[in-house]
Amino acid sequence: MIKRQTTINRIFKLSGIGLHTGRQVTMEFLPRREFGIAFSIGGTLIPARYDMVADTRLSTQIAADSNAVSTIEHLMAACYFAGITNLLVYIDGPEVPIMDGSAWEFYHEMWRAGVYEFPEAGVYLKVVKAVEARHNDAWIKVKPLNTLDITMSIDFRPPVGKQKKRVMDVENAFSIINSRTFVLKEEIEAIQKAGLAKGGSLDNAVVIGDDDIVNPHGLRYGKELVNHKILDLIGDLYTAGYRMLGKVEANKTGHYLNNLLLREIFSSADNYVIY
Repeated sequence: MIKRQTTINRIFKLSGIGLHTGRQVTMEFLPRREFGIAFSIGGTLIPARYDMVADTRLSTQIAADSNAVSTIEHLMAACYFAGITNLLVYIDGPEVPIMDGSAWEFYHEMWRAGVYEFPEAGVYLKVVKAVEARHNDAWIKVKPLNTLDITMSIDFRPPVGKQKKRVMDVENAFSIINSRTFVLKEEIEAIQKAGLAKGGSLDNAVVIGDDDIVNPHGLRYGKELVNHKILDLIGDLYTAGYRMLGKVEANKTGHYLNNLLLREIFSSADNYVIY
């Protein structure tokens, strides 16, 4: 387990296309002494924190003043897996690049940069009372536990169907990192009419066709799709500002409910402890 606050050992840059905006974006990753992960855009510093989340439609967006950064969840998950608690990201566009649709490239560059450890602790949020969030038949709940344990269930039409996966040692569940985002083929037109997914392609997303996966090389894992929902959840939970400890169970959850769960947790200091 990560014991103390950490940051990256050296500066690095990454560039790519935004999934929803279709814009080319460059990010510069800098070590940060202050606690937490934050984005700098247009002169505004935006903490990557649950209470800064402004939109959860198909991605997690944070905003402050007149600036916003969308699709932060994969980068946040990469920070979680790399053990980074303090980071400053300069970004020259409104959306984190989608890269290959997973968190792998972010994580790989953080791993190459290395980790610098500070003496200060205070990186864990331990849930001490059961908390849940629901919307129709979708729900997510967390109960006290000394590690982070996630069980995720999804339910889509064939060829996906129902999938369920439990990850008991999330901090070391590295197979989750390179599982890609996905979309149903029939949903693409409506998403694009809404002005989203302008940068989407078979290079950065899994497309689920009528009978099979459209991507020429298929899936990376048999449960890649439920893996990716776990990846999204890890990234969203990391906007707590801390590494969560608790037993999480989720059914058909998404960015909205993930954020709502955090707001419920932080609604009372009786729900958690920080250490």
